[in-house]
Amino acid sequence: MKTIVSTKILTETQQSMLSGLDIQLIEHNFVSINLLPIKLTLPYNLLIFTSQNAVRSVLQHPLATTLKDCVVLCVGERTAQLLEKSGFTVRCSFHYATDLTKYLSANLKEFEKMHRIAFFAGTQRLETLPQFFAKYLPNVEEITAYQTELTPITIHKKVDGILFFSPSGVESYRSCNPAGKEKVFCIGDTTAEAAQRYWKDVVIAEKPTIDSVLAQVRDMR
Repeated sequence: MKTIVSTKILTETQQSMLSGLDIQLIEHNFVSINLLPIKLTLPYNLLIFTSQNAVRSVLQHPLATTLKDCVVLCVGERTAQLLEKSGFTVRCSFHYATDLTKYLSANLKEFEKMHRIAFFAGTQRLETLPQFFAKYLPNVEEITAYQTELTPITIHKKVDGILFFSPSGVESYRSCNPAGKEKVFCIGDTTAEAAQRYWKDVVIAEKPTIDSVLAQVRDMR
């Protein structure tokens, strides 16, 4: 029996994707998210979200409903689904922030005319979008919507595989556990880049979703 560590607690539906496999699943949230109170400087022409956590933070704001007429761009399939479910209209969603920057570049003249742009991010956000904004869209207002905290534990047994869903999860796991010959499954390119600093056997999900990561685990040999 192989031991698989998920650095995020899975839902029952997600766990069912691994049913029938000869594995022991160890689950722990190696990262915790704290939604932060935000200040909105209304009105905005464009909203940019890179995670579901940023959306949840905005939805807590008493003026959240006033934002629903804005143009919305986001990163992540689940982020788009949460936005749509919450009454926002998403113009475009992208798998990665790099894809979003390409879209912004291709339509730069349109976005340059938008003088009120809000970018909602977390404390551990990557530099991909901020660097792009600094160079091409300096009018973007970055709003820190949530805080990422590392919550590691030590795994006291031999591990065969590890599931990672963010670069922060990689750093959290490594802070208390050694890297060995485990097979590592990552939700996307950025997470894989973080994992490849410690592991050689790294698999990237075909789509940046939890279900796609679990599908790769089912194919593990």
